[in-house]
Amino acid sequence: MKLLGASVVIIGGTSGMGFATARLAKEQGANVTIASRSSEKLLHAAQQLGDVRAVSADITSESDVQAIFEAIDRVDHVFITAGRLLLGKIMEADLETFYADVDQRFWGPLYVIRNAVPKMTVGSLTFLSGQYASKPAPGAVVTAAMNAAIETLAKGLALELAPIRVNAVAPGLIDTPILGEHRDGASEWAKATLPLKRMGLAEEVAQAAVLLMTNGFITGEVVHIDGGGFARFAAQ
Repeated sequence: MKLLGASVVIIGGTSGMGFATARLAKEQGANVTIASRSSEKLLHAAQQLGDVRAVSADITSESDVQAIFEAIDRVDHVFITAGRLLLGKIMEADLETFYADVDQRFWGPLYVIRNAVPKMTVGSLTFLSGQYASKPAPGAVVTAAMNAAIETLAKGLALELAPIRVNAVAPGLIDTPILGEHRDGASEWAKATLPLKRMGLAEEVAQAAVLLMTNGFITGEVVHIDGGGFARFAAQ
């Protein structure tokens, strides 16, 4: 139980990859704080996890992010998973969609860093990137750009904030509620396209996130969790 007694904060910890990480961290003995902008989801997740600190917060609000950390004396690990999937083609979508994507995927993590780091001496920050960072897709180019930016931010901050470790995880297609009505089509695509012939599981992303928390010699890295998708696309 390498996380025994550790203070772990998960932004976006109410469903999918964030929730799976919160559950795994708690199983390993961590004191877990979860944050989400949805009070309903937050209550449901807290009831399922049991004995966690739950904070209603929007990552795009600096004051909300401050509220997550102001009541914590010490922070050991932070995992940032918050963010909706906001898609749209550059010449067609409303600019407000792109502003929102930049706010949640870039400015939000910066708010978290500036409020978490003063409570840290060692430990880790882990960002959520994605396969789009290395393989952009039409209709998701802003998301792809933000994913690439957050990976570069992690590598730079690993130097700037050392000995605090900073990494990113880059999931491919993961079976989470965000897929909604597209889940069946996504599953068929994975079977036809990926070397492992399936979508990933939120629990598999959680395992990688906890690895980055507990391995004290990993920093400045991007861990791809994509069923071989990164290798396949890189070879094309």
